[in-house]
Amino acid sequence: MSVPAKMDTRARVVDFFQKRGLLIQPEAVDFIASLGGVEICKEVLRELGERPFIITVEMVRKIFEKRTPPPPPAPRVIKFEEGSKKEEGKGGLRVIRDVTGNSTCEGKIDDFVNLFRDRFDRVSALLRKRQEMRYAMPIKRAKRMDGDVSTIGMVRDVSPSKNGLFIDIEDYDDSIKVYVPKNVDPMVLNDEVIGVVGRRRGDVLFATSIVRPEISLERKRNFASEEFYVVFLSDLHVGSKNFLEEEWNGFIKWIGGKNGNERQKEVAKKVRYIVISGDDIDGVGIYPGQEDDLSIEDVYQQYEVLAEKLKDIPEEIGIIMQPGNHDAVRPALPQPSFEREIKDIFSSLNISFVGNPCYMELDGVVVLSYHGQSIQDFATYLPGMNQNQPAEIMKEMLRRRHMAPIYGGVSSLAPEKQDYMVIDVIPDVFVTGHVHVTAVETYRNVLLINASAWQSQTEYQKMMNFMPDPAKAVIVNFGNLIPSAIHFA
Repeated sequence: MSVPAKMDTRARVVDFFQKRGLLIQPEAVDFIASLGGVEICKEVLRELGERPFIITVEMVRKIFEKRTPPPPPAPRVIKFEEGSKKEEGKGGLRVIRDVTGNSTCEGKIDDFVNLFRDRFDRVSALLRKRQEMRYAMPIKRAKRMDGDVSTIGMVRDVSPSKNGLFIDIEDYDDSIKVYVPKNVDPMVLNDEVIGVVGRRRGDVLFATSIVRPEISLERKRNFASEEFYVVFLSDLHVGSKNFLEEEWNGFIKWIGGKNGNERQKEVAKKVRYIVISGDDIDGVGIYPGQEDDLSIEDVYQQYEVLAEKLKDIPEEIGIIMQPGNHDAVRPALPQPSFEREIKDIFSSLNISFVGNPCYMELDGVVVLSYHGQSIQDFATYLPGMNQNQPAEIMKEMLRRRHMAPIYGGVSSLAPEKQDYMVIDVIPDVFVTGHVHVTAVETYRNVLLINASAWQSQTEYQKMMNFMPDPAKAVIVNFGNLIPSAIHFA
């Protein structure tokens, strides 16, 4: 599903001013339509004061050049449990953004419209920062132009052809068919927002390049003010018969300073946080025949056993836990953190609960933690992608500045007013899980981690071609963002 083109916003803008006896330049109509339509018209009328004979694009631009953007929402600050031995002045967990406490969707058509409009507006704004898109024009105007043009649209359909792709893109007011040769870009996804540079021939725009918002090569990384370590785990799947009990006990001995070589024991002493990126338990009814794979058939008992396993982690270490598709939260993305009755099971622990995905800051270092459900969608629809190589897919997410663009894929989307899957803040660390693979790479100064698993391969995973690389902890020194891993097999 994509931005609806049937509602002619441009016509409604013209009608608004005509009813009030005012003429408006076509360029001014396009400008207002790109900002949102009739609500913007009211603001223009209010700001103009004296009513001119004709409203020009220069008049409209001046109004919005003066307008200052609203401040971003205040971060949600989470304090660790009282009684923690964590010292003052060492920073802490600051949640920059997740959906917890902010969900507004009711599943109405308007909710979906709002979701895709928010995506289109925010990713379009990122695209316009690219040199190639500085003069991008609305699709309606691009269809009237001869010669080279640039425009921005959301992809609503992709059709492979012998030597490339035919794609349909749309904005608020119009749509156009684009031909993309294989040598230009064979990797266009439904519902992503792209820039197109090309030349119009008849009703088709022949693309010479596809432009994505990408992330800067020059971005500077944030480092913590002192050396400490963060451990990244995922996919514990407590409650599964395939939970790796012996390997988990090896991890617990290491984190408690009772196992490993001298260097590893020194690192364990400096661990300040453990981030668990979803699928904390195995859940119930997640896939066909799962009941045969369960050692614990009650969801709440699974969480109770998980709490017992986490009690052996030193209490001065802060645990940050988010849900995944196996956990007891709504399946649609974004997922809020756990309900109170589940949180209460962990009340004696130094643990904080966040949503999925979650932007957080740990002593100045920005971490984007996302369970990674859409990795399978990218692997399905992008040629050459493989779910067992998640770092390559994470790079594609960063290039598109979106974690789950496809509507109607494996990962379902909740129609929130804000698209929480947009990557508008570039993280220092981007961590996922879901596919049970250990992967550590760097892309344009962003550390990419897929955080392994603590479950051996099930028959269902074998059928889904999941090739687990389990029982590994990825450890990152936040003083220099250098990663390492310990295998507990």
